[in-house]
Amino acid sequence: MRSVVSQVSGPSRRPLLALLLYLAPLLLMEGCCYAAPSGPESDSCSTLVQSRFFGFFLSSSAFPSMPCSWTLQNPDPRRYTIFLKVTKPTEHCVPSQLRTFQYESFLETTRTYLGMESFDEVVKLCDASASVAFLEAGKQFLQMRKGLPRAGKTTKDGDGDFKTEYLVVGKRNPSMAACQMLCQWLEDCLASSTSIRPCGIMQTPCTCWEPPPLLSKGDSCYHNGVYLENCLPSMKESGRNAEINGE
Repeated sequence: MRSVVSQVSGPSRRPLLALLLYLAPLLLMEGCCYAAPSGPESDSCSTLVQSRFFGFFLSSSAFPSMPCSWTLQNPDPRRYTIFLKVTKPTEHCVPSQLRTFQYESFLETTRTYLGMESFDEVVKLCDASASVAFLEAGKQFLQMRKGLPRAGKTTKDGDGDFKTEYLVVGKRNPSMAACQMLCQWLEDCLASSTSIRPCGIMQTPCTCWEPPPLLSKGDSCYHNGVYLENCLPSMKESGRNAEINGE
């Protein structure tokens, strides 16, 4: 089969060759950008972390300019869960400048995040009532995006610096090292949680504490499948248990 160019003879071949040489890089660039997971600002300032199961970064190094994004890719959402620990800035925090969310993919053609879920209310970067925030994410990508400050707001180098640590933990047979770290995070998360600021870690694949003693469903210290700590059984139940034990 002859090529399209060879079918064109004479002086008209040169403009066609020039057109093809011009369009080829654009087509390659379009195909590349379609799969870019970072989003609209990926061309200017972005970091995509792949095939990493633990690590940390400082905001001053991850976001050298604005707007800028940092994205962590889950190698397989069916097998792994991402856990994040954010140590908040101690001063000069600019509200609404940082966005944290997870999503399945980003479509360059429509500039749309598919399956997007925000974690802004979990992180609450400028909420000084808690110095640390924790969250877990189960989708393909987890992204932190630092945008420009609102009109009238100014920032200086080093203002609002924070630290982010991440763990990618297997849902089955997680490593002992990962569980040791995750269990410590869970303990800290539960210790700082309140009714208006609940813990961002819902469940873990690790067994962080010894299981409670097995109790019958009739025991007043056993409620909805949960053993209540610092609970004393009623006198009626104590007497019934004594009869069963033959005392």
